[in-house]
Amino acid sequence: MKIKMQPWRPLPALFAAFLFLSALLNVDYPGSLTWRVLLPSLDVFLLLALLALATCCGKRALFLTGLTVAVLFLALRLFRIGDTAVPQYLNRPFNLYIDSGYLFGLYDLLETSARPGEFLLLAAAALTVGLAVIAASAYAWRAAARALVDQRVRISFIVASALIFGAGWVGGWRPAGPPAMLRLGEEIFLIREQLAQTRTFVARLKQTANERAAGTFSLEGLAGTDVLLFMVESYGRTVFTRPVYRPAMEATLDGFSKRLDPHGFKAVSTYLLSPTYGGSSWLAHDTLESGMRVANDLEDAALLRSSLPPMATYFRKNGYRTVSAMPGTRFAFPQGAYFDYEQFYYAGHFHYRGPNFGWASMPDQFVLDWVHRREFTQRAQPLFIRYVLISSHAAFNIQPPFVPDWDLIGDGHIYHDLPPVYYPIYWPNLENAGEAYLRSLDYEFQTIGDYLAKYVGPNTLIIIMGDHQPNLQLTDTGEPWSVPVHVLSRNPRLLEPFRKRGYTPGLIPDQPLPHAGMETFLPGFLEDFGRKSQIGILERQ
Repeated sequence: MKIKMQPWRPLPALFAAFLFLSALLNVDYPGSLTWRVLLPSLDVFLLLALLALATCCGKRALFLTGLTVAVLFLALRLFRIGDTAVPQYLNRPFNLYIDSGYLFGLYDLLETSARPGEFLLLAAAALTVGLAVIAASAYAWRAAARALVDQRVRISFIVASALIFGAGWVGGWRPAGPPAMLRLGEEIFLIREQLAQTRTFVARLKQTANERAAGTFSLEGLAGTDVLLFMVESYGRTVFTRPVYRPAMEATLDGFSKRLDPHGFKAVSTYLLSPTYGGSSWLAHDTLESGMRVANDLEDAALLRSSLPPMATYFRKNGYRTVSAMPGTRFAFPQGAYFDYEQFYYAGHFHYRGPNFGWASMPDQFVLDWVHRREFTQRAQPLFIRYVLISSHAAFNIQPPFVPDWDLIGDGHIYHDLPPVYYPIYWPNLENAGEAYLRSLDYEFQTIGDYLAKYVGPNTLIIIMGDHQPNLQLTDTGEPWSVPVHVLSRNPRLLEPFRKRGYTPGLIPDQPLPHAGMETFLPGFLEDFGRKSQIGILERQ
């Protein structure tokens, strides 16, 4: 004898699938797990409604719709990860059009930041979890499709779900998060706006290039002074504003100052506003060296195709040998020709024979020593050198030791015999990476300070600048995107133009908000050093 209620048995299975899929989509990863994951998801309900409609159109339509719904669900799950992770790490909203291009960079960062063997375990765990999610969600969607074939189940589910959402809305609770479909739709519509903004940026590029073409390339005020630019990875304003960081950073700069004071170095400092936060360092390089704020990869691509003269061009036109040292560039980078350096040194050019240190393919001390031996020993021109330092790159878990005797560095093989500095830090959690982050900056300033004291002559202008704030997990929320800038020299007259622009004496900036953008540095530099009469003749000492 058949039980009359048997046709209704699929209804509990359908609601179970609904709640399971809702929980799977509601999980904020990376993020904390809360009870809100148990709330019904409007996205899942709409997908189930679409599946319910397909059951009225035959088996073929049901199969194709079921496959489409399952794939769309997984796409929404990935989209939610981006929508959670990007604000958490980079302090800005997720941008589907731009951020989807960072997937290989993320893979490379995870692979190079892990200790030997760790990445394989991480990859295996990620693959296992990914396959489990795919299998479990596929099973749930299949069970839902079977249940929805019954007309009474379809009607009961839609009515019950409408009552649940309606009662919940009146009762004051909301879905676990904004519907992912709505956010996805917003992102798709934003693409058109982003392309329009890029066209406006290109027009500004052309206008600025024409204006500069009508100007002068003069840097007479430098009088042949060597200029060294150090871009320090992840060196942000937070080291001076967070009470937990400031004492350690002050101690680092105190040691840096004590190393340089006996040699007559003086310093002035300020803050500049970076175009990026927590990553995408190339946007800071673009902005600084072009004199235009470059806020995303679309604008980056436009800049690298433009005729706007970058910083190195002005030095080359004034008789300088221009050198770019970028040890973190491990892949082909033909677009780098825009920056107009006479000599580029990328990772493969250094012939480094030591181990990697996390993401950094070599220690910055090795880079400074290697470039110095090739560029300073037999030079016939003044030098402008840009060092893009990488030893303070996230995740800060594997760091190089400092080598007091620079003569021992050689080809870097010595680092195989020196123990690295390890910290128990694992992606994606960097909340406890503060100590490691500060140590990485201490290493950078110890390296730069020792190098300047040992090798840099009296008539040299040194610029030390952060590229962006560190990961948002290491900063306070609400922090501006500002980075410290230090200008040093043993010739005090080289610092005078910066004092006139509001730079304060010493190594700790104290300029109030708001800070000028990084794009203001190049125009100001050209204005200050464009004519000898503006700062006086800087005779060699």
